[in-house]
Amino acid sequence: MSLARHYTTVGAATLLSRLTGFVRDVMIAAVLGSSAVADAYIAAFLLPNLFRRVLSEGAFNAAFVPIYARRAATGGEESVQAFIESAFSTLVAFVCVAVVASELLMPVLIAAVAPGFASEPEKFADAVLFGRLAFIFVGAIVVSALIASILNAIGRFSLVALAPLALNVMLIAVLAVLLALGWRERREAGLAMVLTVLVAGVAQLLIVGWGLRRAGLALRWRKPSFGGDVRMLMLRILPGLMLAGAGHFNMVVAAQMSSSLPSAVSWLYYADRLFQLPLGFVAAAIGTVLLPEVSRAISAADHEGARAAGGRAIEFGFMLVLPAALSLVVLADPIVTVIYRHGAFSFADAKATAEVLRALALALPGFVLVKALLPPYLARENIRAPLVAALAGVVVNIVVTLSLVRSLGHVAAPLGVAASAFVNAGVLAAGLRGTGDLPFDAMSRRNLAAIALASVATAGVAFLLRSLFEGALAPPAPFALRAATLAAVCVAGVAVHAACLFALGITDRARIVAAFRRPPTAGRSPTA
Repeated sequence: MSLARHYTTVGAATLLSRLTGFVRDVMIAAVLGSSAVADAYIAAFLLPNLFRRVLSEGAFNAAFVPIYARRAATGGEESVQAFIESAFSTLVAFVCVAVVASELLMPVLIAAVAPGFASEPEKFADAVLFGRLAFIFVGAIVVSALIASILNAIGRFSLVALAPLALNVMLIAVLAVLLALGWRERREAGLAMVLTVLVAGVAQLLIVGWGLRRAGLALRWRKPSFGGDVRMLMLRILPGLMLAGAGHFNMVVAAQMSSSLPSAVSWLYYADRLFQLPLGFVAAAIGTVLLPEVSRAISAADHEGARAAGGRAIEFGFMLVLPAALSLVVLADPIVTVIYRHGAFSFADAKATAEVLRALALALPGFVLVKALLPPYLARENIRAPLVAALAGVVVNIVVTLSLVRSLGHVAAPLGVAASAFVNAGVLAAGLRGTGDLPFDAMSRRNLAAIALASVATAGVAFLLRSLFEGALAPPAPFALRAATLAAVCVAGVAVHAACLFALGITDRARIVAAFRRPPTAGRSPTA
């Protein structure tokens, strides 16, 4: 199966998960609004959501896949089986200890991620309770991530990308009941949602476990061992999470620094959910598919193939996120108003969330660059340089946010996130340039320039249509009219972007058919 087909398969499954997650968050906004319960629920899930998002985008792959590929190439199937069984047993033992420790230290964790809650004891207590339940969910999804990495390594991408749907479907059902009961801005509603998340984590673990059995693989329990490659894997899990999820870590930092501003944590969360729609499609596809491809190429000493794969990944990502970023800047107000302004979500909430969304949109290209520039480092099992890049981004995030928070308030933190993404990408690119692994060639430069031109044209059309139909997009108009108008503007933008890509020679029908044609295969072993 071609890279384009893999990217689209994973991206489409992830987009479906993001869309249902988006419906879920619209319903959360209607149930909790930007109340104290909403702040407590969102703060409690800052770290669990961080793990969930970075794991869904292939973060565990950063630690697992290079070791798996090396053992498959040098030791064969028996070596791989011994490694994954030892890794599974050791990880389960580690997770049990980590979850128990987190339960005991939850007040400290909440104080760290939301220091502004200290002045509101009731909100702080709710966040601690919600967080204790949420961290059991974290244990389930970390184990799920190991199983998912095994499935990714053997080319079983779709089920892994679809598994997170369990969380969204279950929460949507519970939220519908809460809305029907009229439980808005109530502590009981938040508690019901947290318990649902816990059950969904167990369901996700069962789904990927079933996928592993369906692939003809079984994990037998072994005595936990911290020797050899298992020790290397365990030592790289946290750095791997930091590397693959640098953008999400910066969102946690942004929420932490916004926690003293009333409702700012909630506004950032709701804007981030919109921001994740285009980013999730691209980041999950690149993070899941590109690393195994680059690892195999480097193991076979095919350095040109590795660079070409990275270059095409950047083009794929920019083709989608550049027009999305510019369009989010142009259409932030009508998008937020149409989607979120219901129930407990007020006009002031919509205005503030749109301001945050415009700032976050600037980070999209930087995040895609980080995703595409990481695999050459990870495939060579080089963790140090990418960690320096990620930490540089965090430092810039903190400096920019603290410098702007007095003048810009809740908009300062998302601007810090955008700055951090580009600094991270810049440091990664500088390192690859020095080693000759930078995935930019003449084709990339030409195509990226054309993609930028097409994206500007797309945003220009969106701006023109928004101006022409301003009355139909404004809140006094009926919701159905506003939603239909916004959908029409988005569809027109997509059509213009596609037309520009064809006109500028970025793609054509023959290339699309070739990219998605399944190549003939003579067979595949489980470790292929």
